[in-house]
Amino acid sequence: MADDKNMVESVASAAGNEVVKGAKDDVNGLAQMATMAKNAAGFLKEDIKNGIDWLKMSPEEKAAQKQEEKDAAEAEKAKEEAEAAAEAQRLEDLKKTYILHTAVILCDKAQHESFVVLPTSHGEFVQGIPQLNVADSKPNINIRSFGICRSPSNPLVKEKAKEILKDVNENREKGFMDKVLDLFTKKSDEVCTDSEENLAQYCAAECTPVINMEWIDGKEDVLVDGKPALLGRCTLTCSQGDGAITIYTSGQMEG
Repeated sequence: MADDKNMVESVASAAGNEVVKGAKDDVNGLAQMATMAKNAAGFLKEDIKNGIDWLKMSPEEKAAQKQEEKDAAEAEKAKEEAEAAAEAQRLEDLKKTYILHTAVILCDKAQHESFVVLPTSHGEFVQGIPQLNVADSKPNINIRSFGICRSPSNPLVKEKAKEILKDVNENREKGFMDKVLDLFTKKSDEVCTDSEENLAQYCAAECTPVINMEWIDGKEDVLVDGKPALLGRCTLTCSQGDGAITIYTSGQMEG
């Protein structure tokens, strides 16, 4: 009897706790809904106020406000165009600029920028920073990893796409159309494999640069340690994923 009584009390206690927990959850949910409703009401109130203020305006005041909004939009557009023009000019000037240790580089198949670095100086400096030459193109020594590669032609990306398709094929249940394909055409998993190339367009893998060339278009008449100086116009190609590598900053100190 004592055991039965204890069991009943335990069940009642557990049920009570669940009721309390459920009540707290309900209270929290209602509180969140109330906050959302309050915020929505605040926005609505502000919209109504703005609408009333607009109706109270004279035609001249409405015209002036419209003109003010138009001027602000044009000013913002002009600012964006000026910034774009300044960036275009910076990149144009960069083409003729010497490139130094820790300059930022880009790859059109990568998700992030990287750096070109010089572990050991060639003995030439600009602003006290080591200057680079066209031979400073060695992966993982000069060209640091870009982190993530999104090139569909990268074998690592292709392998990732293959893994995803394999996982899908092994874990999905076959439907009616899959069974029809199994009977009359190629196997359904082969049909999915046909999509591997398409899936690779959306996959990514670790960036492991494979570069078997020097930078193209260095300054032939200025040598750094016996090699043409590296300029901002120089480019590289990563054979791992046909990535086009370009220089984005010179590494020189501004100002």
